Amino acid sequence: METIYLVHHGEALDDVEDRYGGWSDDPLTEKGKQTARELAQRLNTLSPKPKKIYSSPFKRAHETAKIISSVLEIPGKKVDELKERNRYGVLTSLTKTEAIKKYPKLVEKVKDYMQTIDEAETYKHYKDRVLKGLNKILNKLDEDILIVCHGGTFRIVMWELLGRKDYEKANLHAILKIEKEGNKLELKTFEGLKLKS
Repeated sequence: METIYLVHHGEALDDVEDRYGGWSDDPLTEKGKQTARELAQRLNTLSPKPKKIYSSPFKRAHETAKIISSVLEIPGKKVDELKERNRYGVLTSLTKTEAIKKYPKLVEKVKDYMQTIDEAETYKHYKDRVLKGLNKILNKLDEDILIVCHGGTFRIVMWELLGRKDYEKANLHAILKIEKEGNKLELKTFEGLKLKS
């Protein structure tokens, strides 16, 4: 049996500048780096400890993974398919104030997670991409691992792999623990996750 931990990347620059993220490749803020160090300390107390880290190649996730990797002294690997959903299309990197002036209809439409706006990625395409990346990792899994990812990846794992349609979002301090035995995945702890009431 192997253990899979999922953590959310720390706060990124687009969060504090109130910009649309998605495929905006922003670095961590100082607060985001501190969150990563705190996550690393907590992960260091868990049993079993992860032996390898996988992350999205976007800076906010990869920087979080590098900080955790240095504390836990374990190797890391980028997985391209784990990138966040290109949900915001033409809104990407715009401040929310700029976006509402320039694209008011798209701003309204993007509030629905399942909608796809101009130049954005459909949920189905995103789901298929992330599941392909996760399958590459999970099909060869022979050790306990950590995946540093985005909010969308948490959705795919909870909704599609674990069948938890009550899942809404993960906070930046969330640690999700899953056990894998053969082809079966079982959710063990979901600290820091918000579920629909």
